Order: sequence, then C-alpha cells, then structure tokens
Amino acid sequence: MKTSTKIPTIILNGFLGSGKTTLFRNLLSQSKKKNIPICAIVNDMSE
Repeated sequence: MKTSTKIPTIILNGFLGSGKTTLFRNLLSQSKKKNIPICAIVNDMSE
C-alpha cells in the first residue's frame, strides 16, 4: 500500500517593505524554541 506524507509548507511573499523579513525572523525564532526544522529557499530578483 502506498502512503503519502504531507510536509507543512509556508510560502512567504509580498510587496517591498511589507514585513516579510520581520515575519520570517519571528517564525525562525519560534521554530527554534520548539525545535522545529526549517528550510528556506530564497529567490531574490532585486536589481
């Protein structure tokens, strides 16, 4: 029997200056306290 495992995923996007980095740093801090692993993929297209 084939089983699937769901991986909780958060996609964080928004306009310049909307608080994405602040929110991400807060999520990192909370996840560290709860020993939850995090993986971040950054695609910075700014010039």
